[in-house]
Amino acid sequence: MAETKVDAIDGQASNGQVSTDQMSNAPMSNETTISGQPFSELTSIAPKANEQTTNGQMSNGHSTNGYTSHVPHNLTGKVALVTGASRGIGAGIALELGARGASVVVNYVKGLDCANAIVSQIEALGSKAVAVQADVSKVPEITRMFEESKAHFGKLDIVCSNSGMESFDKTEDITEERFDLVFGLNLRAQFFVGQHAYKYCEPGGRLILMSSIAAGLISVGDHALYSGSKSAVNGITKSFAKDFGKKGITVNAIAPGGVKSDMFAQVAWKYIPGATGGWSAEKIENEMANACPLGRCAMPVDVARVVAFLASEDGGWVNGQIVTISGGSGQ
Repeated sequence: MAETKVDAIDGQASNGQVSTDQMSNAPMSNETTISGQPFSELTSIAPKANEQTTNGQMSNGHSTNGYTSHVPHNLTGKVALVTGASRGIGAGIALELGARGASVVVNYVKGLDCANAIVSQIEALGSKAVAVQADVSKVPEITRMFEESKAHFGKLDIVCSNSGMESFDKTEDITEERFDLVFGLNLRAQFFVGQHAYKYCEPGGRLILMSSIAAGLISVGDHALYSGSKSAVNGITKSFAKDFGKKGITVNAIAPGGVKSDMFAQVAWKYIPGATGGWSAEKIENEMANACPLGRCAMPVDVARVVAFLASEDGGWVNGQIVTISGGSGQ
C-alpha cells in the first residue's frame, strides 16, 4: 500500500492530495509552536536601522573607513510569497522573512486559521502579511495567487515554493495515478510556481524551490517515486537559473535533511535503518540527532535562515545551486 505522510525530511506535508497545510485542522493558539517553542522564539531579527554591528560599522550601510556595508540579510521593502506557509517549514520561512522586514504572502489550501495565526505573528514582528488561499496543483489557482499577491502589495520580489508531499511506495506497486499525484505536486506545481515567479517578480528577484536530501544524497527504501520527483526539482533549478538570468532573478533550491516539524515522529523513523513505527518520539529524535555531526535535529528556523540568506542581497551571487541543509547528516 502506498503511504503518504508529512515530509519530516523537508518539512512538507500532504493528506495525499495537495499541500503542506492540509494535514491538520486542529485549532491553533495565538502563537504557533514547534516542539513546544513559539515560532517567535525560533526566528532571528535583523539589526535595527541604526544598530552598531560587530565590526564597528553602522547597520544603515555607512562606515567611517570608506567601506560601505548594509544590514545583513535585511529584507525591508521586499515582498515575499511562500507557498504552503500555514505550518511546518513553510510557516517558519514566512516568519523569518517577516522578521527580517519583508512583507509576506502566506499561502494556504485549507488551513485558514493556521494561516491567519502566522499572519498575526508576522504583523506582531512589525511587518505586513496577508493570507492567500490557492491550491498550487492547479495552474489557474497559481495564477490567481500571484495576481492577488501583487494586487495586495503592488509587487513581488521573493518566491519560496514550499508546498509538496512525501510518499513511501513499493516500486512494484506504483500506479500511473500515484506517479502523477506525487510528481504533480512535487515537480509540476513547483515548475509552474517558478514560471509565474519569472513573470511576476521584479527584476533582481529571488526564487527558492524545495528539494530534499533524499534527491541523490541518501538512499531510502520504497522512496524511488519521491526521490525522483525531488531530483527533477534539482534539474529545473539549474535550467531556471539559466533562463531567469535575463531578468536578474536568481534561482536556487534548498535540500533539507531531518527537520523537527509536523508529524516528525510518524515519518522520520522510516529514514533510520532498523527503526520501526513503534519507536517513541524521543527515541526517534535521539537517533536522528546522533546521526548528525552537530548532535541535534534541525528546527524550521534552521531552514528558514538559509532561505533568508538566499533571498537577501548577500545571496545575490548564489545562483543555480542546490543547498543542502542537514547539519552534516547524510554527507
